[in-house]
Amino acid sequence: MNPGFVMQDGGAQPRWWRLALTGALAGYAFFAAFSTAGTAISLFVLFVLALLQPKVFLDARPWREPVLLIGWALFAWIVAHTLLTTGLDRQAGGTINRYHELLFAPMAMVLLRDPAQRRLFLRWLCAGAVLVALAYWAARLPVLQGDLRLQGEFNQRRISAGFALCVTAFLALMHARRAPQPWAWRALAGFLALTVLFAMEGRTGHLIVLGLAMYAGWVHTSGAWRWIALLAVAGMLVAAGLSSERVQNRVAETFMPARIMAPGEPPQSTLIRRELMALSLDVARRHGLAGAGYANYANVQEEAARQRYGKDPQRSHYLAFPWVRSPNPHNEYAMQLAGGGIVALGLFVAWLVAALRSGFRSPSPAGPMLVGITAAFAVGCLFNSMLMDFVEGHFFLGVLAFALAERRWPAAPPTDAPVGRVLVVTTRQIGDVLLTTPLLRAARQRWPQARIEVLGLQGSLGMLKGNPDANALVEIPARLRAGEALALARRLWRRYDIALITDAGDRAHVLGWIAGRARSGIVPEDGGSNWWKRRLLQHVVVAAGDRGSVHSVVEKHALLAPWLHGDAPGVPPVALPPAAPLPAAIAQALRPGYVVVHVPSMWEYKQWPVAHYEAVVCSLLAQGRQVVLTGSANARDQQCIAPLRRLGAEPQLMDVSGRLDFNQLATLLEDAALYIGPDTSVSHLAAAAGAPVIAVFGPTNPLRWAPWPGRAEQPVHFVRRARVQQAGNVTLLQGPQDCVPCGRAGCEDHRGSRSDCLASITPQQVLAEAARLLGAGAVPVREDAEMRNA
Repeated sequence: MNPGFVMQDGGAQPRWWRLALTGALAGYAFFAAFSTAGTAISLFVLFVLALLQPKVFLDARPWREPVLLIGWALFAWIVAHTLLTTGLDRQAGGTINRYHELLFAPMAMVLLRDPAQRRLFLRWLCAGAVLVALAYWAARLPVLQGDLRLQGEFNQRRISAGFALCVTAFLALMHARRAPQPWAWRALAGFLALTVLFAMEGRTGHLIVLGLAMYAGWVHTSGAWRWIALLAVAGMLVAAGLSSERVQNRVAETFMPARIMAPGEPPQSTLIRRELMALSLDVARRHGLAGAGYANYANVQEEAARQRYGKDPQRSHYLAFPWVRSPNPHNEYAMQLAGGGIVALGLFVAWLVAALRSGFRSPSPAGPMLVGITAAFAVGCLFNSMLMDFVEGHFFLGVLAFALAERRWPAAPPTDAPVGRVLVVTTRQIGDVLLTTPLLRAARQRWPQARIEVLGLQGSLGMLKGNPDANALVEIPARLRAGEALALARRLWRRYDIALITDAGDRAHVLGWIAGRARSGIVPEDGGSNWWKRRLLQHVVVAAGDRGSVHSVVEKHALLAPWLHGDAPGVPPVALPPAAPLPAAIAQALRPGYVVVHVPSMWEYKQWPVAHYEAVVCSLLAQGRQVVLTGSANARDQQCIAPLRRLGAEPQLMDVSGRLDFNQLATLLEDAALYIGPDTSVSHLAAAAGAPVIAVFGPTNPLRWAPWPGRAEQPVHFVRRARVQQAGNVTLLQGPQDCVPCGRAGCEDHRGSRSDCLASITPQQVLAEAARLLGAGAVPVREDAEMRNA
């Protein structure tokens, strides 16, 4: 990432220069929406500062930006054409000066290279827009509505003010996506948009606010929801607009029937614009190829008016109206065509297309920003000569430079911001909690002094007991009553600098938003609630679900991507709970070379048949291996283990189910010669312990959920389907069916379903892999009758 021209150590430019730059940029942003004097003074200061530091521009090379290069070409054509058609005089100088902002844009982009200066620019831009909005609301007060001079001034500025407020609202809304306090920015955007709809009578603003709001809805959603968001935003804004008296007046005026204005009649904006459009078409037909000259537009328009109205007795009085001699056709496209000919119009359109293309091709958040403001300007140019107008032209070139700088020199993630508290939200089952330990280790490596806490469901955080990377465990009930939910919200509210949301569920994202000032979270690739989850996050990790190809460990680790430096280590290993001594009776009974067999799975669709386990255990016992059965004390686990207890006597067959916590279980697994188990949390724990693992998988996708090896070098490689595959200390078996892995909850797609793929994995297959890993040759499989007599 390119550093800002104001170096991080502050030594690139003198301090007085940086302070002057800060003040000038703030002044330009604040005054751009309403004050020509304030904008001109700020621009002059910026120009002087640029002359004092020319190396800044040589290093930045703004001429490599196609948008700015085409803008320079357009300005060069305007200068050359004006001098050729008008000559070198005062009028020519004034005409050329109307377009000097095309030269200012490259300077502004370079001066906005530093992300800190861009943040300041945006804040002062919003401050100026708020001042304009408040002024328009104040103008509606009864005490001011009778002031005709004041009302005329506001009416005259409605196009430029409406354009500035619309674009500022859009920039605030886009900035909210990565701001620490997004709702404040969204509220600001809403206030500015409502000002345009209810306090102003500018059709240009009404149309632009509708278009930008629809585009923002499109950007903030994904998939099929984009069209729904588009229509919903359009419907809401149209309904709100039609409830506004100001909008109703402008709509009625726009669609009023064509008629002839009477002599002395107060000017009607719509009727005048229709006549100006007709006159600009007449001028374009006569001068569109070579152009009449930018300084000559008033003369050629008056000539066209005389030819159009002079012989029309019903409209001949139009020649007395001042708008006939206007130097502004109120359409920038017509102005370019009539003033500079087809070349000028081509350069102007190419300039806009280059900006739109740059925005569409940019993967950074500045891309949509660039598209939105350019599209707004392109629409506004249909109703006014916005590039020629001082306020509108300078405002647009300022925000264009802002967006180009944001795209070219994106702000670095807040990696250097102090982080005192981090919350990891994991509201799923025990195995998922264990797979967050690499994320915890990476977070601890990134912020050694931070307090890192983990929030999860009661009974699911046992794997983290004693984990040195977690300072505290916050357990919540699976179902919260209203009072408990409110108490939890008060306890968590903005307590943490960062919330890392490892679960794609709705509850996890709500809790993360409550707790964290900045949030990084996982959202599913497909899902109806994606649109609001994305809006709550500063960093999004998209999960393809159980049919994806990214392992859950890697996916969770990606939550830290914005805060990790390029030289950060890879994904840390899954961390075992700190080992704890085994109960004395168990420790004394264990013999070297014992095999741990974990029979139960939480859900039936992940359960390898108990009869298959019986065959495996009988054969291991026949070989003289000590077998240790594990599981919890709950009824389902005990029901699965019960048939195996009669296969042998202690100490050769030991049942330790319900007698060990996770810390003691880690001790047991670390010394095991082999572990055999299904797709369950204990299999993940065994892999992390470094024991040779045989995992029997059914419909679950191993690319996403295979036990993460404890002894494998990075990266870990599994494939989607193989009868047998091995990565590090993990050997994984799957069924032969073509549908494997389907990613569903068994053949009937519910938790109590059968899984034919699991049943088709035979005991012989498991025992063959056990023999290979134990190095004992083939292990005999005892017949069912022999097992029943054992």
